[in-house]
Amino acid sequence: MAPQKRGVNHGTGKMLDDRHAIARRIAKFFKSGDIINLGVGAPLLVGDYIEDGVLVHCENGCIGCGPLIDMADPDPYYNHEHFINAGGQAFTPLSGALLFDSATSYAIIRGKKLKATVLGCYEVAENGDMANWYSPGKISGMGGAMDLCKAPMVVVATSQCDKKGNPKLVKKCTLPLTCSQKISYVVTEMGVYEFKDGKMFLNEIREGYTLDDIKNNISANFTVAKDLKEGVIY
Repeated sequence: MAPQKRGVNHGTGKMLDDRHAIARRIAKFFKSGDIINLGVGAPLLVGDYIEDGVLVHCENGCIGCGPLIDMADPDPYYNHEHFINAGGQAFTPLSGALLFDSATSYAIIRGKKLKATVLGCYEVAENGDMANWYSPGKISGMGGAMDLCKAPMVVVATSQCDKKGNPKLVKKCTLPLTCSQKISYVVTEMGVYEFKDGKMFLNEIREGYTLDDIKNNISANFTVAKDLKEGVIY
């Protein structure tokens, strides 16, 4: 069954939906000076929570992607479409942003110059395999995900289960793979998982959830970390 939504304030004094809560937890992985790439969809929300000095790279050719633009804004400085991220959204580049062609952008990716990439998924297997570009009846397209998985750290932002209540953390991926044994961390609305030596470890359980909640909404085998943190505020 699908996990139950919990009424948790996440330590902010206000309600955060799960997508934003996941994004805020992922942002804690990164420090000033890191260059990261954020995949389309929910991973882009991580940009709302990163600390100053963390630079966002996009495949279109920019390091230093800033706030997304509200195209309804009457201010002509902000209302333009000159800078577009990989998701087709307009953004304002930060002061001092670097601009370059797509070939250079992919050389940065393939040359492993990024600190990390954050991606969404359809499935993640217990050995660190991931499938995120094809699902029956729904083709997202490979995009640059296969290249982005070359980053030293690959973080997946996802719900614990899909809309039908099926676990997304599985024993073995049933869909075409995006990468094999490249995932570093998965962050869901329930917890944080780490992958080491082909094994999956549960490192954190989010505030409002229990170990039983996780066991009831996962099909992958996992090991509970010796220093498991419980009641973690996202």
